[in-house]
Amino acid sequence: MTIKKQIKYVHMKNLYFIVLLIGLAITSCTSFIDEVNYSSQGAEAYYATKDGYESLVTGCYASLKSVYNSTNYYSLAHLGTDLGTFNRTDNPNVLNSYTVQYNSGNGTVSGLWTSLFNGLKNFNAAIGRSGSVITTGRDALSPDVLAQRVAEVKALRALYLFEIIRNWGQAPLITTEYMAPVTAHQYNSEQEFYDQILSDLSEANLNLLPWRQTGAAYGRVSRATAKHLRALVYLTRGYLSFGTPQDFTNAFNDATDVFNSSGHELLDDYMMVHRHANQRNNEILFNIGFANAANYNNNNWHMYYLFPYREGFQGLGQSVIYSNDWATVMPTKQAYMQFDWLKDRRASVTFMSPLNADPVASTDGTNRGQNFFAATNAVAGSFAVGDTCLYFPVPTDAKYKFWIQVEKDAQLAKAHPYKIFNYPTGNPGDMSPDTDGNDYFKMGYQSSNGTTRAWNPVWKFKDANVQWSSGNTGTGTRNIYIFRLAETCLIAAEAAVKLNDNPNALLWINKVRNRAANNAPEAGLPDFTGTVTLNNILDERGRELLGEVPRWNDLQRTGLLVERVLQYNWDVRNVGTTLLTQDTYNSKFKLRPIPLSWLNSLSNEQELGNNPGW
Repeated sequence: MTIKKQIKYVHMKNLYFIVLLIGLAITSCTSFIDEVNYSSQGAEAYYATKDGYESLVTGCYASLKSVYNSTNYYSLAHLGTDLGTFNRTDNPNVLNSYTVQYNSGNGTVSGLWTSLFNGLKNFNAAIGRSGSVITTGRDALSPDVLAQRVAEVKALRALYLFEIIRNWGQAPLITTEYMAPVTAHQYNSEQEFYDQILSDLSEANLNLLPWRQTGAAYGRVSRATAKHLRALVYLTRGYLSFGTPQDFTNAFNDATDVFNSSGHELLDDYMMVHRHANQRNNEILFNIGFANAANYNNNNWHMYYLFPYREGFQGLGQSVIYSNDWATVMPTKQAYMQFDWLKDRRASVTFMSPLNADPVASTDGTNRGQNFFAATNAVAGSFAVGDTCLYFPVPTDAKYKFWIQVEKDAQLAKAHPYKIFNYPTGNPGDMSPDTDGNDYFKMGYQSSNGTTRAWNPVWKFKDANVQWSSGNTGTGTRNIYIFRLAETCLIAAEAAVKLNDNPNALLWINKVRNRAANNAPEAGLPDFTGTVTLNNILDERGRELLGEVPRWNDLQRTGLLVERVLQYNWDVRNVGTTLLTQDTYNSKFKLRPIPLSWLNSLSNEQELGNNPGW
């Protein structure tokens, strides 16, 4: 073979391994026991080079999209909570209703499990192969950069291990790269997982990372990222049987250190946190990046809270204005009524509102987030394109009022017959379709589609680049926020509550509360006073972080899931025959089932068994 052909051969072989790894991270849907063997001489030599090792790390970051940009994650994070429910009461989602049909064969549960363990394969490969990386001479990666990359990947591994253990309570603790298929596993305990997570997030590893990542490094794990994660890990471990008050102290210290030392800060305006044009802002500790280039503009989050607007509503069809609609999660009545719209800026930013109708102020920089749906199709005698066809009056609207049925009917009889869905009123725990003020929760209400609800969608995840895709794939280009500083403050406040340190609980919860009042239509959003409770913390997390952090895990961690779900999620109590009680939560629903599909692939399935109750 000539020298020229040899060079070309090596180049193409290297390219093959890059594509192989990144493709695995993004698209793999096989069980994590179906191992890919990277141990050929070509792979070993390539991954020892600077470019090769950096491609391994790039693949690690790419795997985040397969977890967090998925309906599997989003459904498990938000359904069956006090703030999230399902769309169709004729076909209830078992994750929301906790019925007998929720079992170890659930595809959503197995999908998330598989994605997490596929990501671990990449992390373990990058960590395990770091000792072979060339650090001097040609194709070398400097020792300092190599050490930082390993610290980054260890933080990513800690994140996935944390997701696994807080959802399943036991699992195989896999921290090495397998070079051959494995057909038998053993479970490791929660305590073993937490020990490994905290080892990966050790102070020595954190100190290798800069407090903030900027410029070309923006989006990489920083010390603030890892320390925020460690604070959440300590906070969660503190509630467990082997946890101690020191865990809450550690959580408080890590969270306050991030706030005081990292250089990150709360923005003055909640809208600017979620403004698409300002998404690289100083409040964001860690995000998953999306770009405008082909194959990367596929953020799905803007679809998950959008009802099927194109089905059964006159004047509405597939549209770039509103994009695809997955109706993955519907806000409960409490999700809306927890806000004081006039005094809390967050309500107008979170939902479709007059604020989101102003391109200067809206989160997506367009006028599409107004609190009405504009006709996308002309209808002779009724609608021109752009006319209001669905109207959601909200408290910041100058025309806001509660429309009685006679007024709604009169509007439908006019030449421009738009349909009105009243803002929720009354008891936040009552979503009965027969109750006034519950228009959002009436299936088929004012629609020819009898199998859907319609509601004022969450808008803070929208961007101007979304479009309709016939393949039902996401086209959003804005980043997904994983951690931001407002949550850091609320971690500190929760840790202080658990330490009976009420002055600090008040200090840290009110940092978030004070910012929420900025630029609200009216002044006077009150600070928290008196004794801060876990319910106060959950209320404030709900207002600040709706749809951003996994609500199910917040309720699980604090032990308040049953209390709050049965209080605020009417669908759990009334749609399907729920099995959820405090007893069944303690004996079963506190953890997810180990996926049956994974167990069936093992030779020692019977030895392992499943989680209690499953």
